[in-house]
Amino acid sequence: MQLKPISIDCQVPIDGRNINKTFNLIECSVQRNSDEYNAYIKKANKLAELVNAAAANNSELNRLPKRKTSDAIMGILAEEGWLQYINSNFPNLASYTPFEDVTAQIDLKLTNNEKIEIRSSFVRNGLKFAICHDRYNFKNIGPYSNTVKPGEIQKELYLAVLFDIPKDDLLEKEIISFYLIGGSTWKMMVNIGYDDPLTPVDALVPIKSNYRVIQFKNALDANQIIATISEMGYKLI
Repeated sequence: MQLKPISIDCQVPIDGRNINKTFNLIECSVQRNSDEYNAYIKKANKLAELVNAAAANNSELNRLPKRKTSDAIMGILAEEGWLQYINSNFPNLASYTPFEDVTAQIDLKLTNNEKIEIRSSFVRNGLKFAICHDRYNFKNIGPYSNTVKPGEIQKELYLAVLFDIPKDDLLEKEIISFYLIGGSTWKMMVNIGYDDPLTPVDALVPIKSNYRVIQFKNALDANQIIATISEMGYKLI
């Protein structure tokens, strides 16, 4: 996977509909039919099978459409992108959590057991629209709103990934590109987040619920996430 830093200035060109902010993001890309790509497809197929098996025995899940590889691959790539980006800044810091429940959303952990949740979404109007537009700014999705307690941390970080390739076209592209946007800390979710009833439609298991969310315009960008991890006491490479 190739990782490329990019900057998006929301006011270049000047646009009164956009916020005044520059985002430092990471563009990730993987070549179709490479060994790495094939490993992700294999993992996505396995995950889709597990979701289908769970749905057969769960009344809350059995109404969902049959999961396909294209539904699972977004989450697989999102996790891998953040894993590689974090570990490119800190030596072997991030790793996957053991898979226990298709509805659980932990994804990664750091060596001192800090937990990281990662969610991915597809944006139809372009990356810049999603992160820069003031009124229709996309949301960094956090925990279920009824579990937010100031003194009880669930996950230390809630990270976001955006795809600008339609899900149905994802597996047809010669090069799949997506973007590590940034995210929010637990403290941010508690203090400046707000409750939002939504269904994360691009999630592998899209369960409707009340979530704590923060718009990207008020969240940390990818560079700031690395700085936040450093502030936890981890030494940068």
